[in-house]
Amino acid sequence: MFNIVKPCKSCKSYILMPKEKFRLDLEKLKSVLETKEFRTKAYTGTLLSIEKKCKINIYASGKIVVLTREEDDALSLHDELSSILYPYTKA
Repeated sequence: MFNIVKPCKSCKSYILMPKEKFRLDLEKLKSVLETKEFRTKAYTGTLLSIEKKCKINIYASGKIVVLTREEDDALSLHDELSSILYPYTKA
């Protein structure tokens, strides 16, 4: 569902870009993620900042920024977030 992009060698983040354009309902997503042991750090309406293993920013556009240098963490979060977000992309 996402393409993983590492912006540069000196950055400490991975970008997950959706393969198709869609808009996320971050309010519903926030509730679902909290049941999956993600901790909400901030919610602005267009940005949902959560934490599990590392900090993750989810934008209403579907773009996700995983703030970690560990590729394994980014890959496992990619798989987990894909399975959670997939139902919302079919709307």
